[in-house]
Amino acid sequence: MTESSSASRGAPRRDDLLSPATQIVRNRADYLGEGQDDVGQRIADDKLELFVAVDPAQAMLQQFAALQPEFIALHDVGSSQSLRLLGAIAAALNTRVQTLAIRRQGHGVALAVLRFVELPGRGNQRLRVYSSDVDTDSQTRKQLSTVLLGHARLGVLLVGEMPGHLLSGALQPVRDAVSKGPWPNREMLMVPLGSPGALAAQAAAFAGPRGLNVRVTPQAASSNDAWGYVTGAWNRLRETAVPAAPRSGTAAVASPASSPASDLAEAPTEAMPLAGAQADPQDLTPGRWADYLQACQAIKGLVSACVFEARSGHPLAHRGARPDARHLVVEGLKLFNAMAECGRGLGLGPSQPDAAITLTGHHLLMHPLPGHPGIVLHAVLDASVANLTLARMQLQRVDTAVLGEH
Repeated sequence: MTESSSASRGAPRRDDLLSPATQIVRNRADYLGEGQDDVGQRIADDKLELFVAVDPAQAMLQQFAALQPEFIALHDVGSSQSLRLLGAIAAALNTRVQTLAIRRQGHGVALAVLRFVELPGRGNQRLRVYSSDVDTDSQTRKQLSTVLLGHARLGVLLVGEMPGHLLSGALQPVRDAVSKGPWPNREMLMVPLGSPGALAAQAAAFAGPRGLNVRVTPQAASSNDAWGYVTGAWNRLRETAVPAAPRSGTAAVASPASSPASDLAEAPTEAMPLAGAQADPQDLTPGRWADYLQACQAIKGLVSACVFEARSGHPLAHRGARPDARHLVVEGLKLFNAMAECGRGLGLGPSQPDAAITLTGHHLLMHPLPGHPGIVLHAVLDASVANLTLARMQLQRVDTAVLGEH
């Protein structure tokens, strides 16, 4: 029988036998080319889902036990910054915050939705950074937060500004979870978003026979500061770890202090510029800033004013009554960084905000001092006395008289 007659009668050709058009695969993940080394099945570029027969916290425990991924967990204590930090990281990497929806088998409604970003590393390695701010009911959120922190390679507590007695109560659920166990995580980083205050003493309460290493960073005045502390801690963990075969999630994360090794991930740290650059040490002379505020006393209606260093949150000089220097710095940093992040979110690039804000009875002036990057004035004026336009003109004259032309 000739080849043409075989083809006409539907006999398969040799090429068809070697490369069949239809192939059988074991599961959907193989079909889509997905690995089985991390939690969830991908259904879109930024969406994954996990179908479970148990509660979400138990399901994540099972996934972590089976896959043993290394990841970073961000947890808010008296703050709501973890999701904002994820957004800042994603924006710096020109990617999206991803979601993991946990669903009951046979039902479409999500029991919980977790958010995370994936950081690129060498080859196909990815490091997930989860937020414990989960969309679910309060009890499930608490359980998932414990699972994420307890099984992370690095747990990060983003601690908001609060009095000592409230801080102790806010940290108590984490202390209880550590005490109750199991708690395989041995590395905890506390990042104060306000004044560190008594945080060091609170951190000491976590140490004990379980060998948990708890460290407190300096105050993080911006997303970039917070991320710099996290990446520094992560890279130190990798440097001190016993060498092992690479696993998913073992990528290094670049930070200003990290080594320029070839396997470092792309660095969101450099892509999230500070609202103000570090000031030169000679600019931190207290007497000079006291003279500046003395000149500001000529501004009609001035109630209180403080000059501070934006990166460290350190007050350099203060004049006037209440608010005191500490409150002017803490609230001024919140305002300053919020305006800077808003500008970046609108695609306007990094900048140092210069703003006048009118409240019911007061005006607020937020003014970066010309020629001195990272040094900021936060002033409160009595609105019943002060003329805002005139006050800003007077402030410009003070800049010229005290700081010189810039």
